Amino acid sequence: MTATIAPVVVDLGKQKSKTLRDLKNGEGPLMLDVARVLEEVRAKSSELASKELVPVVILYRKKPKRKSRGMLPFGMMK
Repeated sequence: MTATIAPVVVDLGKQKSKTLRDLKNGEGPLMLDVARVLEEVRAKSSELASKELVPVVILYRKKPKRKSRGMLPFGMMK
């Protein structure tokens, strides 16, 4: 049985839509960050140095928390 390799997760933080569009096109500073991480992974593992690594980038947005309305049954009574 072969050893499984754990996925590498890189948090790129909050980004502008133009920067994300550049990443989607394989350009820009975020693509350089992804390439840098791939090089670091190759440097750490001699087994992975000769293999082709395919980056998978997932973008997500956290939903804001809903504000609590309290314990009143019909909303806020003023």
